Amino acid sequence: MVFQLLAPLFSFYDSVFQSLVDCWTLCVAGIFSAALAALFAVIYWFLLDVERADEIKDKLNKYQDKMKEARENDNDDEASKHLKKTLQLNQKFMMLNIKPMLATIVFVGLFFPWLGNTYAPNVEMNQTDNSTFSGQLQYAGDTQELRVSNRSSILVESGNATAGIKEDIEVLDVRWQVASFQKLQGESSDTRLKLNAEFIPLPVNLPFVGNALNWLGFYFILIMPLTYVFRKLLGVQ
Repeated sequence: MVFQLLAPLFSFYDSVFQSLVDCWTLCVAGIFSAALAALFAVIYWFLLDVERADEIKDKLNKYQDKMKEARENDNDDEASKHLKKTLQLNQKFMMLNIKPMLATIVFVGLFFPWLGNTYAPNVEMNQTDNSTFSGQLQYAGDTQELRVSNRSSILVESGNATAGIKEDIEVLDVRWQVASFQKLQGESSDTRLKLNAEFIPLPVNLPFVGNALNWLGFYFILIMPLTYVFRKLLGVQ
């Protein structure tokens, strides 16, 4: 249902960014991460009252120092008074951040589902016989047929390449990890094959991550330093 509602938006993004997505996966993810980090920094610069925010932070630092000093002198009443003032200032600071935060969430909601659909697609598979399913993987404007045999174990096939669950398979010049294969009820397709594009191989298998970073893990690694740099350049702390 959600995918059907977002399908027109996905098609628009595909047409706009198709040539970019067709490039090297790491490069594309880096470009999108940098673009989003810059966009989020500009949103905060435009919507946040920077002067007021800096004023509140200065007061926060002052009252926190006073509270620390009062506690060192065992002056509980004075420490409580400074703590109350600190909490009030924190609340004001949070209120200042609500508007840019909501705007950021809107853009996250517009772009993240498409990035997830591109680099972690759910391929709808239709049953062709008792233990075989087929479907189409679409990526960067290209389509590749995938087959799944479900006999003694799950085996995904694309041309001469094969892979089981949690194994890798190269399709459309991208290395994908086969995440899961699930039967569906009440859907137009019989089953769904979940794939994750692999960005950076890891030396060890990590819980909830696996043996390679997917698009989301790679994004979070880049977005934090990039956001800090862009906000620093714009004078937004």
